[in-house]
Amino acid sequence: MKNKLILLSLFAILLGCGSDKCLTADGDAVYYGETLIGAFQPIAADAVEYSDKIEQFDANTLKITRTFTALGDIDSVRLTLDFRTACRSVSAMIPSVCYNGNHWGRGKEPKGFRTDGVWHTYSYRRTPIPGATYSESNDFAVAMWSLAPTDEADAFSCSLQPDTADVVHSLIFPEEERPFVYIDKNGYADGAARKLSMRKGETKVVEAYLFVAAKGGEVTPLVSFLDKAWSLADKEYARVIPAEKVWEYGVRYAKESLWAEEGDYKGFSIGLVPDGAGGWKQRPFIKYEIGWCGQNSSYINTLLTDYLKCGDESSRDKALTALDTWTAPVTQRENGFYIISYDNILSGREKVVSDACNLGTAAYNFFETIELLQKCNLPDRIERVKSVALGICDFVKNDQQPSGVYGKGWNSDGECLYRDGTVGAFMVAPMLRAYQVTGDSSYYHSARKAYDYYYSEFECSGYTTAGALDTWCIDKESSMPMLRASLMFYDATGDRKYIAHAERISYYLSTWLWHYKASYGADSDVTLHGYSTFGATSVSVQHHHLDVYALLWVGEWLRLAELSGNDVWRQKALAVWTNGCQLISDGSLEVNGLVRPVGGQNEAFFNCSWGHSWGNSDKSRMNNWLVAWPGAFRLETLRKLSDWKVLDSYTE
Repeated sequence: MKNKLILLSLFAILLGCGSDKCLTADGDAVYYGETLIGAFQPIAADAVEYSDKIEQFDANTLKITRTFTALGDIDSVRLTLDFRTACRSVSAMIPSVCYNGNHWGRGKEPKGFRTDGVWHTYSYRRTPIPGATYSESNDFAVAMWSLAPTDEADAFSCSLQPDTADVVHSLIFPEEERPFVYIDKNGYADGAARKLSMRKGETKVVEAYLFVAAKGGEVTPLVSFLDKAWSLADKEYARVIPAEKVWEYGVRYAKESLWAEEGDYKGFSIGLVPDGAGGWKQRPFIKYEIGWCGQNSSYINTLLTDYLKCGDESSRDKALTALDTWTAPVTQRENGFYIISYDNILSGREKVVSDACNLGTAAYNFFETIELLQKCNLPDRIERVKSVALGICDFVKNDQQPSGVYGKGWNSDGECLYRDGTVGAFMVAPMLRAYQVTGDSSYYHSARKAYDYYYSEFECSGYTTAGALDTWCIDKESSMPMLRASLMFYDATGDRKYIAHAERISYYLSTWLWHYKASYGADSDVTLHGYSTFGATSVSVQHHHLDVYALLWVGEWLRLAELSGNDVWRQKALAVWTNGCQLISDGSLEVNGLVRPVGGQNEAFFNCSWGHSWGNSDKSRMNNWLVAWPGAFRLETLRKLSDWKVLDSYTE
């Protein structure tokens, strides 16, 4: 049973939209101009009546308010707001969860949109825009999402159901996940749902936005949708410590907690874990890494910068000691192959594998090291550092394929073991830096060929892949090197197409960016510590938890805002920065019963049912893995910005 109230005409007049340009509703049906886009569907619950108020928010957006009223006492009810399109999709996405079915890669994350005939439903807390679903037909794009609930008890779910002739965009109340709950990397539990009871006459009101845009215009529908979602987002920026404190705590964490000496190794540990006795210890396995999680090359540059900034000789000395460790002859083979994990050297392993992410990070940072050594008036090590950085670039360049693709991982004999995914793009920026340092155009041409390959692949698929080295799937990390390279190519050529490329990549990255603060139970650690999900990013379609990886491109987004004139990138950069600076310990912060050392911050925030089954304790959504990379990324952002004031807009 239903009643319907439609408020459109006045809004159309006020907006000055003709019927050929506006999204309108006629009863349940929705039109874009004269074209039928689809219709809102009736609900299946007989004991509930509902009424819809449909308002024209703007030319492309409707706001739907659906009010459910119980006709009698109901022990348990499932309420939905469904929109069925009038034609099939050619692409479909639940941001951060499912990109065209997640069929790329070797991971065992949820594939497709249904299993054994049952459509997948996901908690809104898995999505960066609350309950967002997006589909494109040949002519139009459709998106639907709701508002983030302010009470944890009002959590809801979404489903995207692309069938042979149409697509259903669904919002579901109360929260459920069916036919399974994805609880860990490749791990599943039985489906589950909250219970919603209603008394006779009781009402429940839900609000949603429906967005429709025609394809073929100058601005893509995905960009328009994401801009609309951001404009409507409740931008609750966290209040964080000033950048000067971020620098101080980060440097202390590197020197006081991460510094390690073992045999010939003197450098930085990959991070801290609980020692079982109420304190912390450095992780005893996979301990010493040049990039990715370990970030030794970045910490070397930070401590050299700290010496220039503060005159602290202990920072200089530790930086040089770690640099000597990581550029010693034992780290590199004659063919330029570089050993990215010092654990392999300590264990005497001969057959090792190095990946493009670590190699690219090492070379890129070592070129910065050369500049810092010059500023510090420490020329003696420059040639050795340059030799290592150029050796890495030569090794990868010599293996580059005619298509332009680099490898993803190699053994020390120079054999490329796999090339899948966008991970090779981590080598584009260091190739450009090699060209800047040497003037050798072969580095530039190599970078250009690789960039063209990876960007074309991204344009065709709409996503990037496998940057997170513990996954093999669609992800966000592999987009960062493409964003960085786009701006570097703009600097090299002055061609503004690279700014457009950087924006397109950034909109894809925005499909991983949390636009809201999710609600959790009063006893949850994120609630107790006031943690906000706004500005966080999900890892990949195989890893459904939040982290602060986006800190690495804060500088790029600030610069992109200036180059493009689009202030959304400054806003998003500040969202990322404030999110990533939450809960940095001052030495007294106690989380999960453990006092964290100065500068310590956990890696993961479990925004959904991750690491535990549905219904288990909600107390621990922050893990105890105080890994090295979040601090390294904050410090890297700071050392590349000449003015830190822009980051201090939301300080405590």
